[in-house]
Amino acid sequence: SQKCLQVVGPNMPELVGGSADLTPSNLTNYKEVSDFQKDTPIGRYIRFGVREHGMVAVTNGIFAHGGLRPYCATFLVFSGYCMGAIRLSALSKFGIIFVMTHDSIGLGEDGPTHQPVETLSSLRVLPNLNVWRPADMIETAAAYQSALERRETPTVIACSRSGVAALELATREKALKGAYAVIEEASPDLIIVSTGSEVGASMKAAAKLKEDGMKVRVVSMPCQEIFFEQPVSYQRELLPGNVPTLSVEASAVYGWQHLSHDQIGMIEYGRSGSGKDVFAFFGFTPENITSQAAAMVKFYKDAGTVPDLYLRPPSCNVLRQH
Repeated sequence: SQKCLQVVGPNMPELVGGSADLTPSNLTNYKEVSDFQKDTPIGRYIRFGVREHGMVAVTNGIFAHGGLRPYCATFLVFSGYCMGAIRLSALSKFGIIFVMTHDSIGLGEDGPTHQPVETLSSLRVLPNLNVWRPADMIETAAAYQSALERRETPTVIACSRSGVAALELATREKALKGAYAVIEEASPDLIIVSTGSEVGASMKAAAKLKEDGMKVRVVSMPCQEIFFEQPVSYQRELLPGNVPTLSVEASAVYGWQHLSHDQIGMIEYGRSGSGKDVFAFFGFTPENITSQAAAMVKFYKDAGTVPDLYLRPPSCNVLRQH
């Protein structure tokens, strides 16, 4: 995220923003940017202090004034403090960029008070708000591109605290469709759809399942809202709906039932411990993903049919027709 700001900031003089007293963690400053202060009014970096609601309210005012493009940042879990102001951004069609870091139980020792569980779902249900959870640098760049191009839609970019590996098949063009295959399989027995740091574990699980003779497609879905904007032909090509599909995200499972037959997600608050240990405790490991995926495939094989996720009345169908 900081590398994206480093590219955009010097070339976009209207970009202004900052963090709610979490700059060393959010990494929202960059070289050449200076603080906006009484003695340096030309500065473009704002030290908002520990006042998340006030921060977003200020950026709403900056956008409403015009001429400037604001962004702001805090930990993802603290978006609860400013949810009303974020809702106003979406309602008012203010294209503000919200950089929300420490995006899951993987943040570790700070424990349940700092580990977002329901937060992504709470943000995704807001109309006219795009919620990105990128899995690598390329997807992060796509998130910033999308956010900057959409002046009437605010964007949340939820970033992991931990490092993530680059995805071999990732491109900005693919990521800008909201979802794409990071492991392709023409006629899969199973599809795993994932976001953020869990994409890597899902790919490792797919490799193990392939050794056991199963054909697995892995889909990275950095932005549900943009995926739902794609033609239904693309949606159905990527996620046919009648192939056993497992979602993996270290967050609440709410909303994933429209996209998958089974979910590995959070149904309780997190725990205090290292990120690795907490992920293992809740099952976000290649081993558990492999086990649950194999059990789901067997379940539907024994049942003799796989429910079609698209087979709903049009008024209920989240996968929109185009």
